[in-house]
Amino acid sequence: MAVVPNHGSRSRNRYRSISFRHSLDSRKKRTISDKPVSSSACKNTTISRLSLRQDFHTCCRGFLRIKLWVRASLLLKKKAARRHHRDDDLCSNHKDSKAHVVEVVDDRIEGHSSTDGSGGKKKLVEFSREPFLPLKEEEVAQVNSAFSETNRMKILVSHKKSSIQITGSTLQCLMPTQWLNDEVVNLYLELLKERETRDPQKFFKCHFFNTFFYIKLARDSGYNYQAVRRWTAYSKLGYNLIDCDIIFVPIHLGTHWAVAVINNREHKFMYFDSLNDEVFGPTILDALAKYLVDEVKDKNEKDIDVSSWDKILVNESPKQQNKYDCGMFMLKYIDFYSRGLSLQFSQKHMPYFRLRTTKEILRLQAD
Repeated sequence: MAVVPNHGSRSRNRYRSISFRHSLDSRKKRTISDKPVSSSACKNTTISRLSLRQDFHTCCRGFLRIKLWVRASLLLKKKAARRHHRDDDLCSNHKDSKAHVVEVVDDRIEGHSSTDGSGGKKKLVEFSREPFLPLKEEEVAQVNSAFSETNRMKILVSHKKSSIQITGSTLQCLMPTQWLNDEVVNLYLELLKERETRDPQKFFKCHFFNTFFYIKLARDSGYNYQAVRRWTAYSKLGYNLIDCDIIFVPIHLGTHWAVAVINNREHKFMYFDSLNDEVFGPTILDALAKYLVDEVKDKNEKDIDVSSWDKILVNESPKQQNKYDCGMFMLKYIDFYSRGLSLQFSQKHMPYFRLRTTKEILRLQAD
């Protein structure tokens, strides 16, 4: 029996698969063609996405601002609490500040001792809180009032012994960024001498020349002893310079302040310059060495030999970091050195020293 192939079923299956594919293609075409996406819809979708992204970033920035503000507020509160605690500690220990050695500037503490004129051991004042005591509120208010324009033409203080008068305008040289003038410098040096007289056991025996001394001494060809011979009469001072531990000579170099020191105790001449300018230092120290010989010869009728004395241009002293604080550095060199303290202050203390010096001048009393 012959077998007849079933072409009908095979063809039906083939037609069925073709029709199935056709139906899928037709559905895809209908899906794409029947519901087209318009250009306006695309734009709306893009805009909505951008707005959502902008809103998200705005929220993030707002959150970060709040977080930073909270963190800054906490840091300010902690800093204020530490400052308040430090001020309270300084004020509470004011009475016994002489007996304590503290870390004030850069964690350095130095003790000092040396021999006095009799050959015995003379202990100097240890580093204390005293030069850094904060001003009271009423003292700050007094300083601010003195700096006001209403007091500019008024005479705020008069020093009888030196006949120096300080007006509000003159005092304003102690405001920030200002150069110190001769009147303020000379009055402060007078107050330092009076401070030593009140408490001679606490301070070295010093002599403080005013700002015009070296100008007179070095007027003619760099040296003129006769121009300043009468400045140090015993009847005027009550002592001779050779009997002093330290002699301070402020130097005004036109637009810059420095100070030279005659140290009788340690037999040396020293020059302090907050800009570390050593151009004039050697000439100044040579003139002062010659002056001391002439002064002792004239007042004490003695010949002294200072050829073996050291002449030092002090490089390791604190230095100014601007163009206007040289006068304050000079006064603080003198203040600290007359106390027997190491020069442990820096540029960051100058705003405080300006306020403190103003307060002391208004009270006519150096602390």
